[in-house]
Formats: sequence, C-alpha cells, structure tokens
Amino acid sequence: MKQPTIPHFGLYGESSWINDPEFFHIEDIESRSSNLDWKINPHRHAQLFQILILKSGEAQVQLDEQQRKLQGAWAIIVPAGMVHGFRFSPNTDGRVISIAEPLLEDAYQEKAAAFIKPLLSQACYINLNSHRNVFSELWPLIQQLESESAFIREGRALMSEYLIKAILLLLHRQHSSGVANVSNKTEGSHAQQLKELIGNHYRQHWTSNQYAQALGTSTSRLNRVSKRAFNKSILDLVHDRLLIEAKRSLIYTVRSVEEISYDLGFKDPGYFSRFFKRTAGVTPGKFRVLSNQPSI
Repeated sequence: MKQPTIPHFGLYGESSWINDPEFFHIEDIESRSSNLDWKINPHRHAQLFQILILKSGEAQVQLDEQQRKLQGAWAIIVPAGMVHGFRFSPNTDGRVISIAEPLLEDAYQEKAAAFIKPLLSQACYINLNSHRNVFSELWPLIQQLESESAFIREGRALMSEYLIKAILLLLHRQHSSGVANVSNKTEGSHAQQLKELIGNHYRQHWTSNQYAQALGTSTSRLNRVSKRAFNKSILDLVHDRLLIEAKRSLIYTVRSVEEISYDLGFKDPGYFSRFFKRTAGVTPGKFRVLSNQPSI
C-alpha cells in the first residue's frame, strides 16, 4: 500500500532521527533482513549515505524505479535521499554501512574530497567479482570497521573515520577505472558543485544563469563543463532532477498530481503535466498506472 509520503528512516524500520554528527553504523545483511523474509521495502534516508558490500549470494536491488539483479561480490552506493529497496536470497553475506552526512564534511574540505564527493553524488554499482584482488583489500577494512563499532576504546571515532575514508577511496579507484573522468580539476570541481546546487535548488527552478552566478562563472562556460562531464546541459540536469523526484512521488505516494506539481515548485499543474509527458514520454497519471505493479 502506498504511503502519503515516501518513508524516511534513520536506519530501516527505526523512525527516530540520528542527529549524532559522527554517526556511522555497520551491520551484516542477515541481521537486518532475515527476520523480514530477506526483504527491505522501498524507503529513503534524508541524511544518510549507505554503502552495501555484497560478498556472496544474490540481491535484487531497486533504486528509484529502476531494478537490477546482482550475484556475487558487488558494492552499491546509495546517496542520501534516494528511494531504495532490496530482496536478498537467503544466507546472502554482506555488510551495510550507513554514514551521516556531517561525518564526511571534514573529508570534503580535504584532499579526499576529489575522490569521495563524486563517488557519493549518485547511485552506482561496482562489480567486484572479476577483481578479487580489490575485494581482498576491501574486506579486511570492513571487518576492522565492524570491530571498531563493537568495542569502545581510545580513538574509536577517529579510527572509524579513517577506515571509512579508506573504504571509499578503494571503491572510487575501482569505479573510476571504468568511467571517463573530467581531466581538468577546475572543471571537475565545477561539475560536482553544479550537481550539488541542483540538488539544493531544483524546486526553486533556478535558471542556468543563476547556477553560473552561484559558481562565479559564465553560463556558456558552465554549460560546456556540464556537457563534458555529464553529456547534458545545465537545463537537462535540472529537468532530470525534477523528473526523478516526480517519479518517486508518483510511485511511492498517494499524493495527487496537483499536489506533486506544487511540491516541485510548478505554479501550474497543467504545465507540470506537459513537462512530465515531454520528458518521460507519458502523462503523470499513465506513469502511475504503469508503475502500479509489485515492487521487490
């Protein structure tokens, strides 16, 4: 049954918010999901990044409206705010690491930012099956993080922070090995900052010029950066972000199209419907009907 709004959790099934700025949590997949028939229903975390490390077994993963089936060793990055759900095969072995956004704020001011920020900015799947040497480096870090979580001892928070950074850096290496990178560091920084600004202001329908002004550059230059980094213009990125949130609301809530349009900053529901049909290929109502099928 759809909810009035998409469920938000601190950790899955725990409604209390986690406000500790140094918060991180690690648990094995079995401990959270085995009593739930190995199924985690679609939900999202407003201020938590999650990293799933699968060692063995099978998982059907739902990120927004997309589904994918994974077998064996994988890493899955789930950005804060993204709707996600899972169905694991029994006895799947893996870990889930939940990281509060403030824990990474210091890292964002360090040299590590160039590696960590891009990795956590969007969902991704990192195949580790054919890279057992990478997995053999990664898994001991996971186990050490578990150990730090289990015992109170001197420097525990600092050690955990270092381990989390090491895990993220290893995952970044593996992910970037198969992904084209923006060669110019300034352009790469602007591209990342643009994505963050869009995430903060897409409901306000900022113009391309407003994004450029916020980054201290020209609209034409920022558009060139956007197209090199994402193969899309600034406006395309804004429309993509609006469409993602519109689809989330249509799939996971019972709010009307009119309510959704106002929530996304559209002053005219009719214009929102035209925007949605132009970008998604179907009307919001039709999309909701087509999406009204059992999720994982």
